[in-house]
Amino acid sequence: MEDRELLELLDKNAEEGLRLLMELYTRPVYYAAAQRLESPEDIRECVQDTFADFYLWRKRFDLTKGTLKVYLTAIAQRKAIKCYHDNVRQRLLVQRMEPPPVPSLREEEAELYAAMSCLAGIDRRILRMKYLEGYNAREIGERVGMSHEAVKKRIQRSLHRLLVWMEDT
Repeated sequence: MEDRELLELLDKNAEEGLRLLMELYTRPVYYAAAQRLESPEDIRECVQDTFADFYLWRKRFDLTKGTLKVYLTAIAQRKAIKCYHDNVRQRLLVQRMEPPPVPSLREEEAELYAAMSCLAGIDRRILRMKYLEGYNAREIGERVGMSHEAVKKRIQRSLHRLLVWMEDT
């Protein structure tokens, strides 16, 4: 099936069009994401986001400038790079949150709790469950009634807020 026909099918029958689009292009999109990401969960999320974004913004695709395969893999590569950088930032934030082994641990704990007070209650709870109680994003999501993707985003944003707050103080 040609790209033009596939785009027409997406407009006429979104479900069938997406099924066929994913059937044809999941492998190259997955490969593009896997080049930059290690976690199978991150790769799957990148692939899903690629197809979802393409569907939402498909009118921007111009057949005269390239093929669907190239366009989709470019989207996946950009998403994978962003995810990789977000993961690195999150690891750096976590490292900054981990108190060094020094005698003034109580002072640092007090600073951390003060910083956490700038967060919404649910965000404090999620961070506490993740870093103090050892739950993963999926377990936290089940306990607080959110998807694990939403939990991961909240953790990422909360850690960023903490970092900004701690740098400002």
